[in-house]
Amino acid sequence: MQKAAVIWAYACAVFGAKLFSCLVIHNWVLPNQKLPVRIRRFDISSNLYYLRILSLNGITGLMLRNHDLNLLPIFDILMREQHLSKAAERLNMSQPAVSNALKRLRLGFDDELFVRTGRGLKPTQRAYDLHTQIAPALMQIRSSFEEQDFSAETFSRTIDVSMNHAVEHIWGPALMDQARSKAPNLKWKVHPDYLDDIPGRLKDGRLGYAVEYTSMPEEHYDSLLLLRESLTLICATDHPCALTGVSLEEFQTLAQVSLVRRSGMVRSQNSRRTTPLEFLLGNALPARNIALQMSSFVSIPPVVAATDLIAVVPTRLARPFVDAGELASHNLPFDYPEIEVRLYWHKSRNTEPGHEWLVELLAQSAATISETQNLQGQLAD
Repeated sequence: MQKAAVIWAYACAVFGAKLFSCLVIHNWVLPNQKLPVRIRRFDISSNLYYLRILSLNGITGLMLRNHDLNLLPIFDILMREQHLSKAAERLNMSQPAVSNALKRLRLGFDDELFVRTGRGLKPTQRAYDLHTQIAPALMQIRSSFEEQDFSAETFSRTIDVSMNHAVEHIWGPALMDQARSKAPNLKWKVHPDYLDDIPGRLKDGRLGYAVEYTSMPEEHYDSLLLLRESLTLICATDHPCALTGVSLEEFQTLAQVSLVRRSGMVRSQNSRRTTPLEFLLGNALPARNIALQMSSFVSIPPVVAATDLIAVVPTRLARPFVDAGELASHNLPFDYPEIEVRLYWHKSRNTEPGHEWLVELLAQSAATISETQNLQGQLAD
């Protein structure tokens, strides 16, 4: 009788572990969808096909002790969210369960992986190195689960995309209007464009797409031109230069509004921090008398309209204020290169179901803005 009880307890433990694996994989691969039969009988560590994918990416040898590959999807979400409760919500798991999985990950990789901070979890360098190898393999596994016959109506995923605040302000309404009507199950998370190492984030999956005005290496990233930008100089309608415009000398001496310098794209935290205009023009940008630095360029036009300050902003961002008679706008008193805003993604996404449709959605919504509102600029000084 005692022996039978032991066997029954062992069977329950094994079944519980398998069920846990299936639920983790389901919540990671197909969130908000009914668990299909083929996944009920599946876990990563017992399937030779998926072990081969992980092995080709050099991952099966990374787990130093427990070799529990079913923890990898949890590690992936923890890297993306960098917050325990947010990761638990995204995985549809309890926070204690994710915390326990993190303990097992730390044991398996023999590293702390994440350090608790006031804002959440900060990955260690070891965690970043591991995620660089793990994320592409998990992406390949995830793609193999999704239906080959793509349907936008049932497309369910969180899209992480970075863009500057002007793009978000100008493009966001049109993009969300089309996205919500065509793919209502999609969820979106918009990140600022001044994150450190955006190419690295695209590579390891922390970002899916990036809207940028600076180029990325073509051998690793694909891109699509969304629009071309122009810049304009703005001042209040009662400013002394409202009717005459600004000469180069006046541009250098008049008090201006600018953005706070920040890092971005390929620049690291230790690199020189600049504004977008400084980054684009470099030494060709004339000296300026910066009287005010702001965190969001979307706030610049109202401030300029109420003061004697001038500023360089996207033409499209300034147009509503100019049309309302609150601002005067003029051409810049110097030449600057044409600015292209492009959508970037890592080449590993090209095989994902729904990727081509998503890129087309982004392109069509940007074209709609450009055609109907003559959108030419989304970059602020």
